Amino acid sequence: MISTATTLLVLTLGIGAPARNARPSAATPAVEGAAPAASLSQVEVNGRVDAYLRSIDTPIGAERWRALGPAAVAPLEAIANDADAFPSRRAKAVAALSAIGGARAQKVILGRLRAEGDEYAVRASAARAAGHFLSASAAAKELRPILQRASDPRLRATAAEVLARKAPRSACGDIRTQVAREKESAKASYGKALESCGEE
Repeated sequence: MISTATTLLVLTLGIGAPARNARPSAATPAVEGAAPAASLSQVEVNGRVDAYLRSIDTPIGAERWRALGPAAVAPLEAIANDADAFPSRRAKAVAALSAIGGARAQKVILGRLRAEGDEYAVRASAARAAGHFLSASAAAKELRPILQRASDPRLRATAAEVLARKAPRSACGDIRTQVAREKESAKASYGKALESCGEE
């Protein structure tokens, strides 16, 4: 009898008591991205977008942005187009739009790519994003003017990197010509582009 009673007591006390090292379930609020996008309100999506953009130590992968779905495009567009926002935040928003995709997201990305007054971080993010969805000919049309005329040498080098990967046959000649025009201090930035073009 004593043994049976003791066993019942142990079992009763054990119910609902999680193990010390138990992993949280998918329903745990601390696990971001657990809720399907369809179950989130627009306010919740907006909050998730803000949290992801603020994240510093935890990388936010493309799959987590895609999980938010089209509802995330509007808040990301507002941030990407906000001239008063930090350039790093705007650049992250552009990259997130690239992960989500769609006509509206692509329009925003191209708008930022063409905005000559935008900071390097924003336009560089847009150049890389555009390289994911533009055809080779469209990428050449958008990025060749940046390669040749952008005032920031870092942006010229970024355009070269995307062009070399996206349209090497048509772009590598232009890239080599541009490198020859650059100051010695800027030529090192073209390393990835030249490597893609078959040069060390």
